[in-house]
Amino acid sequence: MSKLFIVPTPVGNLGDFTYRAKEVLEEAGLILAEDTRTSAKLLQHYRIFTPCRAYHQFNEHKVCQSIVKELQQGVTMALITDAGTPAISDPGFLLVRACVENGIEVECLPGATAFVPALVQSGLPCERFAFEGFLPHQKGRNARIEQLKYQERTFVLYESPHRIAKTLQQLAQALGAERKACLCREISKVFAESHRGTLGELSEFYQQHEAKGEMVLVVEGASRPAYSYLYPRPALTADFILLARLPEAGLHLLLVERKQEPFARCHAFPGGFLEEEETLEWCAQRELREETGFRLKDWGLAPKAFRSYSDPGRDPRARTVTMVYYALLECDCLPQPQAGDDAAVARWFPIGQLPPLAFDHERIWREFAQEMLPDLL
Repeated sequence: MSKLFIVPTPVGNLGDFTYRAKEVLEEAGLILAEDTRTSAKLLQHYRIFTPCRAYHQFNEHKVCQSIVKELQQGVTMALITDAGTPAISDPGFLLVRACVENGIEVECLPGATAFVPALVQSGLPCERFAFEGFLPHQKGRNARIEQLKYQERTFVLYESPHRIAKTLQQLAQALGAERKACLCREISKVFAESHRGTLGELSEFYQQHEAKGEMVLVVEGASRPAYSYLYPRPALTADFILLARLPEAGLHLLLVERKQEPFARCHAFPGGFLEEEETLEWCAQRELREETGFRLKDWGLAPKAFRSYSDPGRDPRARTVTMVYYALLECDCLPQPQAGDDAAVARWFPIGQLPPLAFDHERIWREFAQEMLPDLL
C-alpha cells in the first residue's frame, strides 16, 4: 500500500535538508506543498523534479478526502510546507488524521523545526517545556495570555514581525516585566540572532526598533507553584495518604513539610497539581514519588481511591477539586523517605501523634480515620 511521508524542509539554510528527505521527495509520486512557488526554490536547488500540488490552510478541508482516495489507489505522497515540519503551526494535521483513520501508513521524517533550536539556545530550562504556537490574534488572546501567566514550564511561541512588539508588551504586562525571555529570529539564516533579556527589556527594544524575519519567543516559566496564586481556572489536584503498619508499633502516616511560601513549614499529605495528559491516579503516584522518594510498585502496592474534595478554605472560589488516594504498607521497619520537589522534609508520624495539617487535610484525615481506620487497625 502507498504511504504518506511528512518531510521537514529547512527553516533557513538550504543545507539543513537531509539526504533522506531528498530521496523521499525524488521517489514520491506526488509532492503536496504549502506554496508551490516557495517550494520550487528548494526543489530546483536539489534537482528534484517530482510533480507538485498545492496543499495549504485555505484548501485542506476541500482536498483532504480526495488526497486520501489517491493514496488508497496506490500513489505515494510527500507533504512539505514552506519551512519546518508540517503540522507544527502549519497545514498537515487534518491530512495525517484522515490517513490514520483510513488505515494509510504515515511516516514523519526527523528534521528541521524552528522551536527546538530556539529553545535550546535560549539558555532557559528545557528538560520540560510547553509549545504554544501562535497566540490567537483576537478572540481568546487575553485568556490564553492569562493562562500563560501560571505556566510553570518554559514555553515557546511563534510570532510574526509586525505583531511581536504588541505581543511582548502584553506578555510583560500580564506575566511581569522581569520574566526572562529569549527572542530568536531568522533561525539558521545569515542574519540569525538571539536577543536575551527580560520581557520588559525586549518589549522596550522592539517598541523602538523595527522587527524583521520570522520569530520564536522562548519565555521562562512561573517561578512559584501555581497554588500560591489565586487560581485563574478550575484545577485538579491529587493527594496521597500512605500508611505503614508495623507489627508492634501500629500505624504510621507519611507526611511532608512544605518548603515554598506561603505554606513553608506546614505539614501535609504528599500531593500536587495534575499535569497535562495525566490521570489523577498517576498524578497521585508521581507526587508521592517526587516528594518522598516512595514508589508504590517497589512494594507491590496499588493506589486506592478514597474521596474527592472541593474546599473554599483552599480556594476561595471553590474551583479546585482534590482526589485523595491511599495505600497500606505492611513492614517490619519504616522505609526511609527522601524529600524532594516542594517537600523540605518527609517523615513518618504515629497516627496518634500527628502535627497540625495544612489546607483541608485536617478534615480529610479526620474523615479518613473515621471511615477507614477501623478496617486497617
